Amino acid sequence: MRSPLHIKGCITGVLVILGLMVFFGAFFTIDETQQAVILQLGKPVRVIVGDRTPEELAEIEAWMESNAPEVALSSGAGLYFKVPFLQQLQIFDDRLLEYDDDPSDVVTRDKKHLQVDCYARWRIQNPLLFLQSVQSVSAAGSRLDDVIYSVLRQEIGRSDLIHIVRNTNEPVGLGEYVTLVENVAYSDTTEENIIMTDGEIVEVIRMIRVPSGQGRENLLERVTEATRIMTEEYGIRVVDVRIKRADLPAANQQAVFTRMQAERNRISTRYRAEGNRMAQTILAETDLRVDSIRSLAELNALTIRGRADSTAAAVYASAYRSYPDFYRFMQSMETLEEIIGEDDEIVLSTEGVFQYFALPPGEMR
Repeated sequence: MRSPLHIKGCITGVLVILGLMVFFGAFFTIDETQQAVILQLGKPVRVIVGDRTPEELAEIEAWMESNAPEVALSSGAGLYFKVPFLQQLQIFDDRLLEYDDDPSDVVTRDKKHLQVDCYARWRIQNPLLFLQSVQSVSAAGSRLDDVIYSVLRQEIGRSDLIHIVRNTNEPVGLGEYVTLVENVAYSDTTEENIIMTDGEIVEVIRMIRVPSGQGRENLLERVTEATRIMTEEYGIRVVDVRIKRADLPAANQQAVFTRMQAERNRISTRYRAEGNRMAQTILAETDLRVDSIRSLAELNALTIRGRADSTAAAVYASAYRSYPDFYRFMQSMETLEEIIGEDDEIVLSTEGVFQYFALPPGEMR
């Protein structure tokens, strides 16, 4: 038989273990990333929410006063108490959660098929309502899938493809090109008027204007707001909805790529044509300046040459008046130098310019 002391020790050990179980089961901590609901026999008795703004906390309090007045409300991280074994703890994440599902086929207002892949950021705003309505994050994902894609399909179905792709009225893909043409206008069509004459472009670009209230940003704002209202009944707050990708079906992609290449080639042709026009303008201006400089230089040269000839003629005339016989003699010598070669023999009369050869040395007529 066991001794009473041994039995007493066993009972003490069991009591200590039970005490520890009660102690550790009674106290629990909630950190900054968590929120919780305490259930007693399956019924909520206390809700612990994370950090909330005063407006959000007042909204939760108003809802609980109307729908669960017997449930206590606490907020913030810390150490909390519950009745061991009798009460159970349901912990939920208080951080932003991610929703991301497979792409879905959507038809735009202008009958374009798109493979839209969207994602969302959401959080559990009211843990008690969340527990009563969807109970788990995976179930919440299914509800969000129905709500988000339903709203997204409706909004995309009311918008044209260009309004889904674009968000501003800035020219797409033309860059600085629009500064090279004479006119830039906006309209609801993509028609263009192009006239090329001798390499010069005269063009009116007609690009689609995104109407006020349209564009991707406005569309996603409407989707986010509508989704937020529809998910409030699940204790969920949708923070943001975004489109990750909006692709055309694979059967249409090659045709679109070919069209994009043709568009780029057309724009490059415009650049080249405009460059040729500007080059011709620069060359013409340069030739004009060269001709002007050359003409001015020739004018100056003729002016200087004329003045020099005039001065030389004046000097010759003065010398002729002073020594007419010597001047005639010099003219005769210059004439002989021009018409007679080294081996030439001539027989001439002594009259005229050659009369000086018939006179004695030193005598002049």
